[in-house]
Amino acid sequence: MFILLAGSTEMARALIVDEFLGNHSDWRHLALEDIQEPETDAMEEDDDIFGFQMSFMTMVACECAKEETEAGHHVIITCPDSDMLPGIYAEIDEPIVSVFLGDSSDAEGFDHVIDSASQSMVEISKTLDQIIQAQPA
Repeated sequence: MFILLAGSTEMARALIVDEFLGNHSDWRHLALEDIQEPETDAMEEDDDIFGFQMSFMTMVACECAKEETEAGHHVIITCPDSDMLPGIYAEIDEPIVSVFLGDSSDAEGFDHVIDSASQSMVEISKTLDQIIQAQPA
């Protein structure tokens, strides 16, 4: 099973995933934040004008996630940038349960929305549990 967690901030996603993984030893975390290059100046953006580097890095990361599922683990993917979503869906052939952290008006196309402004990370982790439990086996 794959869960895609997007929205909110990098720190919030990291804290939520840490809480979630503490209760789920059979899950692994793929942090796409780790492959996203920090924005430094406009000149560097011109180096990858068509997004090939980001596409390649996303492809490699998704291959690692697929290897984890082949080893019997589930994977929670955190995504910092909506531009990465098409690449994730293109690389992973299995169903992905998508969860957006934030306001529902910003969550078009996501399966689930969690209002992260009104819930603690423990509550959000419990909501993720409920989402997982509701998935067909």
